[in-house]
Amino acid sequence: MASVMPCNRSATRMAADYLVSHGHRDILFLTHPGRRTIEQRHEGWQESMRYFQLPCSEQQVISVTDWLPELAEQAVVAWFREKKRTCTAILCANDSLALGAINGLQRLGLDVPGDISVVGMNDLPQAEFASPPLTTVHLPVQEIGVIALELLQDIIAGNVTIPRRIELACAMVERQSVAVLHAS
Repeated sequence: MASVMPCNRSATRMAADYLVSHGHRDILFLTHPGRRTIEQRHEGWQESMRYFQLPCSEQQVISVTDWLPELAEQAVVAWFREKKRTCTAILCANDSLALGAINGLQRLGLDVPGDISVVGMNDLPQAEFASPPLTTVHLPVQEIGVIALELLQDIIAGNVTIPRRIELACAMVERQSVAVLHAS
């Protein structure tokens, strides 16, 4: 079957690399597992951590049962209370989880990004208006739609005989939710 999608694995790898380039070495991954696209994001985080020889065990993964920010907030609060340890950053599988993570950290009395940096994925409109504005990965949703339509037209016209899988690159959107710890 033909498909057009963002390159989830490399996008998350890019976000994790971004955090590492800003001096972060202990990066949690906040996710709602279950879909292959989200597994690819998890793999991107792991790939970056392994490349830089940083810890990436399942002890550093916070999972929630849905994409609701409230669940992410509760999970982050519970993780920090239970683990009794800190990290320098949380990379989230999407912006909704990131917004919930920021709320949870603030509820614990932690400053974002002063104490802990947070990065999301998707570049949802509300990310720009969060407090602090959320650093995130822009997924090229409009471009995906345009290319998918063009691909569909080619399929209908009989110009495509072999199914195509098209993955589009993503881009970092730097805002104020990431602190620089030291140059790397």
